[in-house]
Amino acid sequence: MILFCEYVVEEKHRTAFLDWVRRDPSRWEGVEIAENADQPGVFVELRRPLDEAESARIQKERREGRSGWEEMERWVKGGAQGLRIWTFRPVALGADAGR
Repeated sequence: MILFCEYVVEEKHRTAFLDWVRRDPSRWEGVEIAENADQPGVFVELRRPLDEAESARIQKERREGRSGWEEMERWVKGGAQGLRIWTFRPVALGADAGR
């Protein structure tokens, strides 16, 4: 599974946001964070939850702004509403298809 979180940080807030990200590396443990090379300010976080329950827990934490995540909402375009979060399941290929 992949938990995918996407948001936009406007140019005027980009430096402050990146400074905040870099200040607490432990917040990003197990997270790959990347910025769109063609659209600066568009960020994604990729996580690999163990199961749907863990994915749901992470989504709830992010959407409710717990554990310090509410701090980043000041830089995200649209605030908490600008946070888009999805969970993707792997697609079975070959002999496992259709199961």
